Amino acid sequence: MKRNKIIFTANVDLDGDCTFDIDIIRPDVRAHAYFYGDADTFIEFGNKLVTFPQNATETVCFEWGEVGNPSSFGYLRIEAYCASPAGHTALRIIVDNNGERAERHRFEFSILSEAASINKLGALLTNWQVETTSQLVWKAETR
Repeated sequence: MKRNKIIFTANVDLDGDCTFDIDIIRPDVRAHAYFYGDADTFIEFGNKLVTFPQNATETVCFEWGEVGNPSSFGYLRIEAYCASPAGHTALRIIVDNNGERAERHRFEFSILSEAASINKLGALLTNWQVETTSQLVWKAETR
């Protein structure tokens, strides 16, 4: 059985600037985002995911870019949320390349995952040393 996963890849240049390639994969859909950032780009998001969820209405988001602006590079949103009052959790993914007309694509979908698995993603991102480890792979765990 194929599992949902996110592959984070970072390339660091001599000045410490990073380019990130993010592949979000579900068996029925695959989305990709590419953007520039710093080595600590994901630390705040990771810290919030480690303690997620604190209540049934909490959401934790990572956003890069600006949606719907053709002059911008693209848009990525990864949002952890509670999918039910019983505490089931998921990640909502939005990837928009902000292309014009025929070149435009936008993907929006969710990945169900146990809260403990989302907490594990947070720990991976918080502790990611992009200078020495170029890639992280997170696999969603469900019951």
